[in-house]
Amino acid sequence: MDTLNELFATIKDRQQKMPEGSYTAELLKSGIDRICQKVGEEGVETVIAGMKQAKKEIAYEMADLWYHCLVLLAVSDLTPETIYQELQNRFKSNETK
Repeated sequence: MDTLNELFATIKDRQQKMPEGSYTAELLKSGIDRICQKVGEEGVETVIAGMKQAKKEIAYEMADLWYHCLVLLAVSDLTPETIYQELQNRFKSNETK
C-alpha cells in the first residue's frame, strides 16, 4: 500500500501547487463532474478488460481506475485511509456473521 499512499500524496501535492503541464492538475481544474466521468470511463474499461480475461489489460485499466478514484478522494476531502477503514469494518462485520 506504500505506492498507493505515495501516489495519493503526489495527487494532494498537485492539488495544492497546480503545476503547469500536470495531467493531475488539469484534471483537478476540470472539476468534479469530469473527475467522476473519468472514474466511470475507467471502470467500464476495466470491466471490458475483465470480460476478455486480458490480464495485462486488466492491470493497466485497473491502475487507471485506482488513480482516478484517488483523485476523486482528494477532491472529496477523503483519504485512502477512509477506504481502508471501511473495508476493515466490512471484513470484521462479515467475520461475525
